Amino acid sequence: MDLPSGTVLVFDRDEDLIVFESFVDATNYLEAMDVSDGEYTAAYSPEGGVLALTAPEGPEGPVVLTRTGIGDPADLERRVAHYW
Repeated sequence: MDLPSGTVLVFDRDEDLIVFESFVDATNYLEAMDVSDGEYTAAYSPEGGVLALTAPEGPEGPVVLTRTGIGDPADLERRVAHYW
């Protein structure tokens, strides 16, 4: 199944997977406090593009999600396989 390119896949410390339909959905759902505390260990686009999750204004500010320009489809595949 192909996912839309705007889909965001986020993994937490427990290696659980959260899937969002868009960057906006991800940043609206995720809390800056959790991002600052390192709750989320990885974020990817469906193609394996590495996404950076940050909380530049600290635990009370917004969550920012950006494309890094780095691809790691092998790590994404490994994480998804482990999750399943």
